[in-house]
Amino acid sequence: MRKLATLLALASFTFISAQFSVQAQEASSAKSPPFVVHKLTDFLYAIGEPNYYQKNFSYLLVGTDQALMFDSGANQKDDITVIAREITDKPLSVLPSHLHFDHLGGLHNFESVYLVDLPFTRGFKRKDGFFRIPEPIYLGNIDHMTVPPFKVARLIKPDEVIDLGGVKVRLISVPGHTRDEVVLYDETHNILLSGDHLYPSWLLAGNVKDYVASLDSTLQRINEKTAIYGAHADEDPTKVPAMTYADVQAIRDKMALIRNGHAKDKAFSDPDLIKSAKLYEVKDDISILTDIQFTDGRGYGY
Repeated sequence: MRKLATLLALASFTFISAQFSVQAQEASSAKSPPFVVHKLTDFLYAIGEPNYYQKNFSYLLVGTDQALMFDSGANQKDDITVIAREITDKPLSVLPSHLHFDHLGGLHNFESVYLVDLPFTRGFKRKDGFFRIPEPIYLGNIDHMTVPPFKVARLIKPDEVIDLGGVKVRLISVPGHTRDEVVLYDETHNILLSGDHLYPSWLLAGNVKDYVASLDSTLQRINEKTAIYGAHADEDPTKVPAMTYADVQAIRDKMALIRNGHAKDKAFSDPDLIKSAKLYEVKDDISILTDIQFTDGRGYGY
């Protein structure tokens, strides 16, 4: 639907899937590899899932001391850590951008899991030390998947900095898509990993009022030179989902109009995920969905 925002962003993507997909191909019976890798910088890699209908992208940050995956992908069968291990041998942890099924598929393959420290997320910890996420939170029935219980190695407070050794990212809480949605901001290199908060397709609003406030906060932190990478590609799943500052401004302005009841919508549906919704066009092929009903009949929001 939408091309990447700038030729500069296109030029920065060094496509290296041939180097990093050998073991993934062996692990899968699919004709094409389940994961493809783009090297964005010397320390940042985007790992896409081109065969998955939501076209997920997870991100691997590699410091001198440790590595961190932002999201674990949607794939429960093929091990995304195999790809990470072909890139780095540093101690590896994973941090979900939020607790939806399509970001937790590979969580069981990680020995170290980080999680945002909120009353909402802490409430999922049980007496045995395991976190058990209820299905109505992770929505796995949509894809006929189950998220097993897991232990959390580290709870990260909002606005806390994660130091990987030479690479530091700040965790920022951005409710709106979900209560627990977070982004990672590398202030030194001016890179924002935006999860489901921002990506170049249709954005699912769980709470419009919270979404507007989070977008305001995001715009206060970033600038026109910030490189923004989201969690879902548009129609071409081989291209890293990049956003611009102008995109974020446009999304914020349309979200505010929706909040105030001044935006025009049209009916929307998608055979894979959305039975019905109201769609608000933003720009190009970026849009916002509200009043969402999933294909399994459940409504979405909080």
